[in-house]
Order: sequence, then C-alpha cells, then structure tokens
Amino acid sequence: MADQSERSVQFKELETDLQAFILKQAPKMTQDSILSYQTVLNYRFQFINQLLTQEIHTTKQFDNELKHKIRNEQVHIQNVNDALKTKETTGQKIADGIAKFGGSWPFIILFLLILAMWIILNTLPLFFQPFDKFPFILLNLALSCLAAIQAPIILMSQNRQADRDRVEADNDYQVNVKAEVEIHLLHEKIDYLMSTKWQHILDLQKLQVEILQELLAQNPPTDPNQDQSQTPHQ
Repeated sequence: MADQSERSVQFKELETDLQAFILKQAPKMTQDSILSYQTVLNYRFQFINQLLTQEIHTTKQFDNELKHKIRNEQVHIQNVNDALKTKETTGQKIADGIAKFGGSWPFIILFLLILAMWIILNTLPLFFQPFDKFPFILLNLALSCLAAIQAPIILMSQNRQADRDRVEADNDYQVNVKAEVEIHLLHEKIDYLMSTKWQHILDLQKLQVEILQELLAQNPPTDPNQDQSQTPHQ
C-alpha cells in the first residue's frame, strides 16, 4: 500500500470553503496547483480551527441575543391572591365575610332554627305572651330588612369576584405570552443547531478520520506472528 503522505491532491478537487480559506493563506494558488496530502491536512486543520473559533464567537453572540430578547419580552407574573389582598379595604373584607357566611350551611341551619323558634314562641304561650301573632308581620318586616341589606352585600362580593376573575385572566395571558416567547426562542436555537452545529461536527469527524488514516499510513500495525517468527530461539 502506498504511503498517503506521498499522495498529491489537485487544488480544484478540494471543497469550496476550503479553497476559499487556502486562497486567503496563499493568494497565488490556482485551480491547477498540486498540494501534498500532508499540506492539505494542515490547511484543513487550520480551517477547522478557524471554524471552531468563529463558532464559539457566534454561539456567544447568539446566546446574548436570546438573553436580550428574553429581557425585552419580560413578562411579569404575579400571585393573584397577593395582588388582591393589597387592594382590599375593610368594607370589602366585611362584605366577603358576610357573603361567605350567608352562602353556607351553618347560616341556613341557624336561620331555620331562629325562624322555627320565632313561630313556636309566637304561636304557643309557653314562657310569655306572643308579641308577633299570626300572620307574623314583625317577622316579615325583619326578613325584608335582612334581604334588603344582604342583597347589596352579596353584589359587592360578586364585584370582588369579578375583579379577581379579571386579574386571573390577565395573569393567564401573561403566562401564555411567556410560554410562547420561550417556545419561539427554543425553536430558534434548535434551528441554529441543526443548520450550523451538525455541519461543523461532520467536518471535525472527517478531519479526524483523515488524520487517523495519515497516522496509520505512517505507522502501519505490525504482525504479531511475524514478530514471533523473527524472535531467536533460546
């Protein structure tokens, strides 16, 4: 097998990118110039080193651009509970508490007990003379007043809930925007890796294979059987 170090390569047979790199190093090179195999390997090694240097610089620049985009698209996500608690007034807190109690089973049970006791005490003279006999006009007045006061309090609590729903909707929108920005940046990075990084990795592997072939050509492996046959017998 012929030694690869003695081989020669014509300049026009090289890759276009490698030709452009060699022309920068040796402007007098022509398409018909002949290069030794070792010279081509040296040029290829320098070319790959230049690509790696440019790649490091490009990667840093790309990362800085991504960080700049993230800062420009900064999304402020807030805790809805904390945002609403800072805006609560004493009246709103009281309205929320009354509405919460008024819409619970304890209130219903307590209301039914009071209503039943009122009717029994004003129907049967057990402890005192009834003060609100049938048809329980005073009880109807009390229930009307309770309904008149309870209705606006419930409306206040519902308005608070509407404000909470609005804040939650805005917060969900901010979260969706943040997720969309991050997915878009992730796609950009993947596209960059697919279009640039893989090609450079292939070029490096090609250079490694050629260097290994050159090393094998310069130092061919020895045959163990042949070495044993050449060993003198004791």
